[in-house]
Amino acid sequence: MTQLTPLARQGKKVAYWTQFFPGWDHPSKAGIIKLIMRQRRSKEAKVAPVAPVMNEARLYEEHALTELKNAGYRITMPRVQVIRALSDSEIALSAYAIHEKIVTTGGKIDVVSVYRILSTLQEVGLIHHIGIVDGYFPARTTKPDATATEVVVDVDTDKVRELTLPSEIIAAIDKQAKAQGFEAHLLKVEIRGKFSN
Repeated sequence: MTQLTPLARQGKKVAYWTQFFPGWDHPSKAGIIKLIMRQRRSKEAKVAPVAPVMNEARLYEEHALTELKNAGYRITMPRVQVIRALSDSEIALSAYAIHEKIVTTGGKIDVVSVYRILSTLQEVGLIHHIGIVDGYFPARTTKPDATATEVVVDVDTDKVRELTLPSEIIAAIDKQAKAQGFEAHLLKVEIRGKFSN
């Protein structure tokens, strides 16, 4: 077996690379990288950039993280995991169900941390605690500083929907409370029933 001289080896390299890149005659690694990048840029220029489609869960996740930052909280992985577990849920989840959802997807968190994080999220106004099913649900439509919330829960499926509490009802409840010498600071309406569709 004959050994190739450096010049012959370089010639073989050029022959090899010219089959992939016609007109290429620069055998250095930098030349290869430049040529590959040039081809990538020309391909990228032909393909129009597509804006990512944001679904409701992703929008809630980004909103919740922004609100946490604005409230002065650090963004930690356990908080992100709890927010993600809640973000795509259509039913109210207990702390144990959230814990199980995180662990089955490969996350690591303990139940005590889940309770602490839920308390923080509730304090900031990012979740509802729904007492009639004893679970937590993301506050997707209500503002973090909302003092009046309404949720409806399906009897059969436990699916939850947020509704906007009409101002007439808020005024009527305030009037009734004031007649009793009571000033309401927070109004939560939870209705259990059945969706028609």
